[in-house]
Amino acid sequence: MVLEKIVTIREAVRHPIWMFVIGGLVSVISLFIAFLIFPKSIGLFTTVSITFIMTPFMVNLLTYETFMTEVEIKKRITQNFFKRHSDILMVYVAFFSGMILALSLVFIFLPDQTVSKLFEDQISEIKLIRGDFLFGTTFLKISVNNIGVLILSVLFAFIFGSGAIFILSWNASVLAAAIGLTAKSLGGFSGIPLALATYLPHGMFEIAAYFLGGIAGGILSALVMQKRTELFGVMLADVSKVLVLAVALLLTGAVIETMLIAG
Repeated sequence: MVLEKIVTIREAVRHPIWMFVIGGLVSVISLFIAFLIFPKSIGLFTTVSITFIMTPFMVNLLTYETFMTEVEIKKRITQNFFKRHSDILMVYVAFFSGMILALSLVFIFLPDQTVSKLFEDQISEIKLIRGDFLFGTTFLKISVNNIGVLILSVLFAFIFGSGAIFILSWNASVLAAAIGLTAKSLGGFSGIPLALATYLPHGMFEIAAYFLGGIAGGILSALVMQKRTELFGVMLADVSKVLVLAVALLLTGAVIETMLIAG
C-alpha cells in the first residue's frame, strides 16, 4: 500500500504528527476526488473516499496493536486500557485532528458558492441539527442520538475492522463544516478561535467517545479474526470499562451542548 510506503505503522505510532499531516492530505484529496466523480453528493463520498483510502492502514494498525497487547500480557505487564492503547489512541486523535483542521481551512478560504457545493451534505446536517434545536431539542434526545452513533461505531469497527472510520470521518467533516461556517460568519480566519470555543466544549467529548468505541470494536475484531482467544478475557474487561467511559463522555458532552442551546 502506498500510504505505508510513506509512513509505516511503527513511524505512525512513534511520531503521530505524521498522521496529523496525512489526515489533512487525505481529507483534501478525498474531497477533490468526490468533487470530480460524485458531484451530486460530495460530502458523503468524501467520507467514503477517506474510508477507502485509510482502511488497509487502519486494519494493519489494529493488527499491530493486538500483537503488542499479546506481548504485554505474556510478559505479565499490568496496564490499564489507556496505557496499553495510548499509542493507537494518539494516532486516531492526530489523524482526525488533521482532517478537521484541513477541511475547516478549505471551508473558510474557498468562495461561498464553491463551499456550498463541496459541503452541501454537511451543511444540510448542520441545518437539520439547528432546526431540531429551535424546536426544543432536549438533553435526552441529544444523548440518545450520540449513544446511537457510539453503538454504530463499535458495531462497524467490530464487523468491518476499521468500519468506524466512516462514522468518525463523517462526524469530523460535519464538525469541520460547523467550525468553518461559524468562523466565516465571524470574519474568516480570525474567527477560528471563537468557532472552536463554540463547538469544542461538547464536540471534543463526543469525538473522544467515538474514538474509544471505534478502537475498542476494532481491537475485538482483530482478536476474533486472528483467533486470539487467550486475550478475550483481558480485552473484554478493557472494552467494558472503555464503553462505560465513552457513555459518560457523551453524557457530559450532551449536558454542555444542552446548556449552550438553552443559553
